[in-house]
Amino acid sequence: MSNLNPQLKKMGNYASIFLLIIGFCLIIAEFFVHRHGEIDLEDLFIFPVIYGFAASVFIVVVGIGLRHILMRKEDYYD
Repeated sequence: MSNLNPQLKKMGNYASIFLLIIGFCLIIAEFFVHRHGEIDLEDLFIFPVIYGFAASVFIVVVGIGLRHILMRKEDYYD
């Protein structure tokens, strides 16, 4: 990562800070805002965080599996 443009690295740092601030605000809002879930499980504390993380992990794992199934060798078209 040392060859990254310094301006891009600075923008990435700003984006990371922005996302952390949004996440912190959402955790604070969890104490004051009542979510109206369809089932009781959705009303648990930080359920959206856990559900989102699990969905992201699932997408990555399925993507890795699909890559092994669908990926061709480098010389496939030769």
